[in-house]
Amino acid sequence: MEETAAQEEVQLPPVDFVSFISDLITTAHLYLQGFRDPETEKVIVNLGLAKRMIDTLEMLEEKTKGNLTAPESNFLANSLYDLRMGYVRAVNSKKDTSGQDESGEAPEQETPNEDNSSTETDQAEQVIKEENTDS
Repeated sequence: MEETAAQEEVQLPPVDFVSFISDLITTAHLYLQGFRDPETEKVIVNLGLAKRMIDTLEMLEEKTKGNLTAPESNFLANSLYDLRMGYVRAVNSKKDTSGQDESGEAPEQETPNEDNSSTETDQAEQVIKEENTDS
């Protein structure tokens, strides 16, 4: 009884565009970074579902173009950039760990710098497009 009463008292904020997008972004981050399965205690990373969430956000960006406020548009664009970069890092990390040297250590990854952010974006979009054509 006390549990249901406590649940009824929790008031969720109204759903607006930013909170909806935030939910999708959070889900994509979970798929990219992994989450612990409560039953098996294994960490689950699912790049396919992460890519699906990125594709969904890209579709929403395209369909809502011109109908968003500047802050909404910027939030979506910046979030998509972060997710694309995270996806590329995850894909590269997966490739690197499959190509470990004899010591069992993965090769060091380069840390991206701000100077080549447009190149990184192009690379991210290319990796995502290649993944889409492979599917």
